[in-house]
Amino acid sequence: MPALTNQPPFKTLLSYFHLNKTLPLIQPLHAKILTNGLQFSSLYASKLANVYIELGFLRSAYKVFDQITHKNLYSWNTMLSGYSKNNQSFDVLRIYKMMRSDIGRSDSFNLVFVIKACAELSRFRDGEAVHGLVVKLGFESDQFVVPRLINMYIDVECLDEAEKVFDVCCEKDLVVWGCMVKGCLRLCKYFRVFDFVRRMIMSGSEMDTSLLEMLVQACGNVLAGKEAKSCHGYLIKNKFLNCGISLQTSIIDSYMKCGFCDLGVKLFEEIPEKDVVSWTAVVAGFTKLGRGLEALGLFRQMLREAVAPNPVTFSSVILACSHMGSLELGKSVHCYMLRHAIELDTVNYTSFVDMYAKCGCIMMASRVFNLMPHKTVYSWTAMINGFGAHGMYSEAINLFDEMISQNQQPNSVTFVSILSACSHSGKVEEGWKYFNIMCREHGIVAKEEHFACMVDLLGRAGRICEALSLIDKMPMVPGASTWGALLSACKIHKLVELAEYVAKKLLPVETDKSSVYVLLFNIYADAGMWDKVKKLRLRFGEKGLHKSAGFSSIEVNEKLYVFTSKTKLASLFTELESVWISVTEQMRIFGHVYDMSFIINDAEDIVKK
Repeated sequence: MPALTNQPPFKTLLSYFHLNKTLPLIQPLHAKILTNGLQFSSLYASKLANVYIELGFLRSAYKVFDQITHKNLYSWNTMLSGYSKNNQSFDVLRIYKMMRSDIGRSDSFNLVFVIKACAELSRFRDGEAVHGLVVKLGFESDQFVVPRLINMYIDVECLDEAEKVFDVCCEKDLVVWGCMVKGCLRLCKYFRVFDFVRRMIMSGSEMDTSLLEMLVQACGNVLAGKEAKSCHGYLIKNKFLNCGISLQTSIIDSYMKCGFCDLGVKLFEEIPEKDVVSWTAVVAGFTKLGRGLEALGLFRQMLREAVAPNPVTFSSVILACSHMGSLELGKSVHCYMLRHAIELDTVNYTSFVDMYAKCGCIMMASRVFNLMPHKTVYSWTAMINGFGAHGMYSEAINLFDEMISQNQQPNSVTFVSILSACSHSGKVEEGWKYFNIMCREHGIVAKEEHFACMVDLLGRAGRICEALSLIDKMPMVPGASTWGALLSACKIHKLVELAEYVAKKLLPVETDKSSVYVLLFNIYADAGMWDKVKKLRLRFGEKGLHKSAGFSSIEVNEKLYVFTSKTKLASLFTELESVWISVTEQMRIFGHVYDMSFIINDAEDIVKK
């Protein structure tokens, strides 16, 4: 920087401000301003304050600002901008009130900072007052003010108010349209996203990649596969697809969510340089569709190509291990994260708790849970659910009591886990107790899944009349889970007539209708009603239904074997048959009769991972 002369002209002094970027350089300039009596000038003091703000010395900036004799709009805006950039929202509002008292003026520049401060401090009454001032001053179409107002209302989930601001705006640019579309996406109002995009196209506005990305995301979140394909076609036609990997990944994610795995994988394979987000989109997609083997295979390929996974990737892989019942693979993932010093977040911890519990290692699940530095309601619920699924009623209840003692508020899923624990352990009276305190003490309104748990609990205990009475008293129409629980109770207690009645109620609401027929097969077969079995089989075939192929898995010598019933593996048939004959003979000796309606003659197909 040029050396400061003893008596520089005032205009020359102004030229030094942009050269001073460090504190040692600004201090001589500050000294010259003081010696020349310019500290009271709005122009010089404001520029000096701005330099201090840029260097992060807000207190020094305010001292300089406070010495100004007659503060103008420029000097006030300098301070408002500085405090806003440093996220000092409370001071922004304080200084703004001082400004209004001093000069009684506002402009669109400072209103932007004030609206932002109101949103960050959740001072929405003040925000509404500022909105009124915006209207009064005629800034309803200002390109900077409007987006801030929309975002403020979105933050408090007032989408209708945000839309009013949007509708009043006469000159809508891409930023304004983007605020509304992004706001709808944030609030999960996916069909409103479609509506705004349609309105935007009709208005003649040009789409950009960020808006298209949000539109594609909305398609995936509402499982609108047809619309996702249309968006993909539009992107190809208008040459948007090569605008960045983020947009391509959104299409992949949308296809996977809509069940179009082949399309998603094809597009994924066409990406020349894949990042961790695109890999994770496919891994997560396979996992959510119950295709754990593909998810784990892709994860291994990802590691082979030296792509470092992120926390979302690990959550999906851990969930895939849970679906497959693969304890060893789950342990391997856990060890990988520890070995590479990958910090576990709360979601990962909770996923491991759930995985270990579902893979039968409840003590390891408990150990991981106890190691968690921070537990959310989802963490507590996962552990309670694990204890309940293992028939450990006392442990589940004790953990629930501990959760309450630590002032952690349970949610509706927590009570589903508690009621399930009661059901698995046959604790009817305890089930009623927790069903009642759910609303009375915790303010949680019973949903259908809670009623279904109680019907299951009562049905298992043979209290069928009580279960029917509860269904009659339900405040909502009973759905598939409620009728399904009662139908399962009919099988346990061999109640054929009631089963037929329940099946008639269940079939219209159950998406997997084949499962209802299979359960009826078993009920008729248990009762020896083979004529009805035959008729039901014919009806099953006439409707073109097929029983969903289930699978079982087992780990032997650190290898995962998956058993399905689609094909026959002749080389293992003899060995499987031998084991089966041995087991049934032992059962006969001890006086047990296996409960089996249909003997499957096909050997199970074993698919090695």
